[in-house]
Amino acid sequence: MKLRTSVIMAALGIALALPLHAADMSQLITDAAKYESGQSVEPLRKFEQLLRDSAGKPALRTEMEVAMIKLLAPPATFEAKRFACQQLAAIGTDASLPALAELLKKEETTGIACLALGVHPSAKANATLRVALASAKGRARLQIATTLGDRRDAEAVKSLSEMARDNDALAAGTAIFALGKIANEPARKTIAALRKEAKPALARVVADASLSVADRLAASGDRKGAAAICEEFLQPAQPDNIRRGAFGLLLKLEKDGGEQRIVAALRGTDAKLKPVAIAAIGALKSRDASKKFAAELPKLQPAEQVFMIEALASRGDSAVRDPIRALIASADAAVRRAAIVAVGRLDDASVVPQLMDAMTGEKSPEELQDIETALVSLRGNSSTDRAIVAELKEVPAEARVRLFSVLARRGAHLAVPALLAETSSLNPATVQAAFQAVGKLAKADDLPAVLERLVGMSAADSRSDGESAAVRVLQKITDPAQRTDVIMARMTKCSDIDGRSSLLRLLPSTGDAKALEVLKTACGDKEPRIREAAVRALATWPNVAAWDMLAAVCRQPETETVRALAFRGLVRLAGDLNSKPDAELIERYRKLMSMARNADDLKLFLGALSGVAHPDALKPALSLLGANSVRPEAELAVRKIAAAVKAQHPEAAREAMQRLQPPPKPSAKAQAAAKGQPPAKKK
Repeated sequence: MKLRTSVIMAALGIALALPLHAADMSQLITDAAKYESGQSVEPLRKFEQLLRDSAGKPALRTEMEVAMIKLLAPPATFEAKRFACQQLAAIGTDASLPALAELLKKEETTGIACLALGVHPSAKANATLRVALASAKGRARLQIATTLGDRRDAEAVKSLSEMARDNDALAAGTAIFALGKIANEPARKTIAALRKEAKPALARVVADASLSVADRLAASGDRKGAAAICEEFLQPAQPDNIRRGAFGLLLKLEKDGGEQRIVAALRGTDAKLKPVAIAAIGALKSRDASKKFAAELPKLQPAEQVFMIEALASRGDSAVRDPIRALIASADAAVRRAAIVAVGRLDDASVVPQLMDAMTGEKSPEELQDIETALVSLRGNSSTDRAIVAELKEVPAEARVRLFSVLARRGAHLAVPALLAETSSLNPATVQAAFQAVGKLAKADDLPAVLERLVGMSAADSRSDGESAAVRVLQKITDPAQRTDVIMARMTKCSDIDGRSSLLRLLPSTGDAKALEVLKTACGDKEPRIREAAVRALATWPNVAAWDMLAAVCRQPETETVRALAFRGLVRLAGDLNSKPDAELIERYRKLMSMARNADDLKLFLGALSGVAHPDALKPALSLLGANSVRPEAELAVRKIAAAVKAQHPEAAREAMQRLQPPPKPSAKAQAAAKGQPPAKKK
């Protein structure tokens, strides 16, 4: 068998390696040539797969190029031609140049031709573009000139230089920009001459091209030539963006990274250059740069201080920590926020008191969030965690709530005892936040302490928060039986009714048989509140094991509240079983329907029943169509069930849907007869 499989796979491999039959390739080209946007892309996908398969297979690669060239012929759609150009950009050789040259003759296809020619490996592509440029008009001319610039074709400089003096400013600007990319000596001379001519309409593009030239000169090692151009465009008369570009390049050209020039800019009055100067500080190599520029912080305007803080923080030096800390108390909100964010990146436990002070007073929600995030990010691990815990007693309630969140996000397990102590607060928001943090941080070993705090609670409103936290900690114990044992160990020592009720409500999180027996016993407890707590726990039981107990409660309820709880629990359990509809589930729904006492019960029942994809589920839903109080819910259930079973049980679905149709309206004669009136006479 293995040998047979190997032979088949080998044959398939050989078949895939062979070129397509000529007729198949011809048909594929024909299909692809008709492609329009929105149609099936299957022919194109086949070509893409063949192109991938052609890697390392020269013969197949040549065949693919020929196919793409054929797609450039006039019968093909524009979309097909564009696809072909995209592929030729990757596999095109000199063989494709004549076909691409034809596309350059038409404005509508020049762009896609340039797509392929822009990355063509052959120098002959330059010649193709130069020839086309000579006769091109309008947008096509611009696209070709741009492509020549991208290819840095030195032989195109003469034509581009002539185009740079075109009366059409757009054409001239395109040529000038292309010359800036080429940046050889003839191109530089043309651009230099254009700078002297100083035509207002071309000033910006000439400046951009000049800076491109300067960049190329710098890359080639001619720092002096590059600097001369930059100095020229640093003058106040130049546009702001050009001046900033020239200044930034000048900084890179200088041996010290522009450090002295940055100092001069910061102490000067040219506000346009200061952001560029500040941005360059992060990359300076000088050892004392951080200290030097941190000293400049107080001298700057608020907006500049924000930039400086970010630049200094990016250096990560200890020398910048104190100067940035000082700005946490700045009168300017933007400066404060920048300092707070930077401190979070750079600092440790020692800054915690300052951040606590920053939390007080009138602060925007955004600034408070920045402080919280900074505290979370501080270095120092446990030492920082302890510093934050130490502040809990010193700050107002609102700030404490934020610190609980901080400790939880830091994963500060050592804070659990302090957080449990906070749950005795009289402030419900404080208790809730503390328990939320405990739920995240406490480990399995902390569970006895968590349960101790839960059963000792006096604030009824916050008990659910404590129970939620306890459940989260219980889930960190992998063995359900062990969870039950921990709860039972505490329950045996608890005589408080509220405490015992809370412990009972935790048992569904264990989900084991032992816990279920505990609840069964509790349902017969002499204390009504314990009995109700047991039913509430059963109503949230995670599996169908609680069904019989809930059904028994529902049939013989102590109170309407208890019955409603049990019924809702049964509905939930039934709904959980909907993914596996069978006869047993249908029987459960039948019994559940018999336990419904009112319209609310029936609505809950129908909501769950509507998710049963079984034809027998239609019967109880149909039987409730006559109950006006739940008619809409019954109709919806029938529709959902019928739709779910239609494929496997079309007849049952059809009959059910027919039951939903209103009866035909009686004729006028029948209506008159029903009222005892003679039929109307025809006039």
